[in-house]
This record gives sequence, C-alpha cells and structure tokens, in this order.
Amino acid sequence: MHGTAYANFSVTECDLLIAVGARFDDRVTGKLDEFASRAKVIHIDVDPAEVAKVRPPEVPIVGDVKEVLIELLAQAAKEPVDGQLTEAWLNRIARWKEDYPLQVSTYPDKLSPQEVIVEVGRQAPNAYYTTDVGQHQMWSAQFLKNGPRRWISSAGLGTMGFGMPAAMGAKVAVGSNEQVICISGDASIQMNIQELGTLSQFGIAVKTVIVNNGWQGMVRQWQQAFHGDRYSSSNMEPSMPDFVKLAEAYGVKGILVERKEDLQSAVAEMLAHDGPVLMDVRVRRDENCYPMVAPGKANADMIGLPERKQLDRALEQS
Repeated sequence: MHGTAYANFSVTECDLLIAVGARFDDRVTGKLDEFASRAKVIHIDVDPAEVAKVRPPEVPIVGDVKEVLIELLAQAAKEPVDGQLTEAWLNRIARWKEDYPLQVSTYPDKLSPQEVIVEVGRQAPNAYYTTDVGQHQMWSAQFLKNGPRRWISSAGLGTMGFGMPAAMGAKVAVGSNEQVICISGDASIQMNIQELGTLSQFGIAVKTVIVNNGWQGMVRQWQQAFHGDRYSSSNMEPSMPDFVKLAEAYGVKGILVERKEDLQSAVAEMLAHDGPVLMDVRVRRDENCYPMVAPGKANADMIGLPERKQLDRALEQS
C-alpha cells in the first residue's frame, strides 16, 4: 500500500512471482484481479491455510521456507542461466528506480518526518528497530536501511502500542551492546506508554523516537484523501501530554526537538545516554506518506506519483 513505485510496477508486470512465506492480504494485493495478473505464481508457506486462500498459485508448495529454498536452489543450479534473458527486464526496473525514487521532504522552518527517520538511521545503522502503527511505520519501512532480523513491526496487523513493548523484549534479548530503537507516533505511543515505568524500573536502555505531528497521522491522511477533509477524532493536539515531563515522571530521560538544527545533536545525545530515552520530535503537521495505493485500486495506480510518461520511455528502451 505504501511500497516503492518500482516494486509495485515490477510485481504488476512480472511474468513469474515467487512468494516466500508471504500472505496475499489486501494490503499486499490492492485490486485483486489486477494483482500480478500477467504472472504465474509460486507460493511457498509453512501454513497450508495461506496457500491459495486469496490468489491461487500455479505452483503451491507447503513446507518450511529454509528447506524448500535449499531444494529449489539445488534444482535451479542444474540449469544453465542466460543473463541476457533478464537484461531488458532488469534495465527497466533500474529505470523505474531512477524515475520514481522515494522523496525526503524538506522545508525551511519545519522538520519533515522523513528527515527524522533518515537521521536516526544514519546515526544508528546497525540498530534493531521496532515501530508502532501509522505513517511513521510506513516511513520507517521506506527509509531505514537496517540489516536482516533487525526490523520488528506488527506490519498489516495494525497493532498500535506494539513498538515500545517489542523494543523492550528485543533489548532484553540482545543485551547491552546492541542498540534498540522504537520509532513511534504521538498517538501510538500512548497506547502502552506505561511501559516507560518498566524501562525505568529495570534500566532497559530502549531509545524511543516519537515522530510527533499532533495527529493520528494515517487516519488524518485517509480522512483527507477519501472523506473530503472531514477530520473526526484524529487531532491529538488538544489533549497531547508533555512527553518530556511524562518521561521524566517515570525516571526516563526526555528530549524535545523542535528545530531542524537541533536534530543531529539530539539524536547523538539520545544514542549516547546510558539508559532509556524518550525523544519527542515535532514535525510538519500535514505531511502525507506517499506513494499510496488507494483501497480497491491496482498496485500500479498509486497516489503521489508523477504521470507515468517515464514508463513509456522505459518500454521503448526495453
């Protein structure tokens, strides 16, 4: 739904789609009859209930992903590979990446949410990251470049309040030598904010970054895009607590960031602190998360992209 344009175009126009331990839920497929409509599908999953539940595969494989992939690669190794067969296709994807990159919004007097996440990721590239649910979750998925097994999110389950408890568990598991950072929103954080007491009590050095736009951000975006700017119960600003004071009340270090020029040093201070930290970063209030596939639309039909004249150019060169 908020994936990169080049990934959505690739899935839409590929001729073979290998789904490895993935569910074809509505957040993945968009308009089902246009999802990978040109492709044959190989679906690998340990749960037989997931295979053919939504998208019937041409090749269903029920089994442990590791065992299946080892066997699949062993079979594939027996066949010679002609790299020229996929050269045009890979060039086309490269062109999509060039024409439709993810954009980090910048403003002269306000921080953008993307800037915050990029800076945290730059200073802590090897951290374990957890997220709550909403726009910050999607921006984190888009812009964090963390390595394998270092991304912990409730994904399409949409569990607001997931981030801090998940970070707490991860930090206890990985130990003191690893950074664990929770990216949250000003609405999601309040679902389980009492866990600041647990972090304080046991000295669990989780760093929590609140991307604070004063809204239930994803709800606001949907109300703007699909409900004629009728904002109902999504404005968090009138009853927003002072997060820094709240953190300090629990015995946790609180940091407030309101200016662009303070972001870099504040992130460094957060990461250097020997203990839990809650950093409240005030960002532009009405930033939307793009690209976006609207409900009921095909994945290739994304909001927030320029016209697809670039696709015509790519087709001509392929």
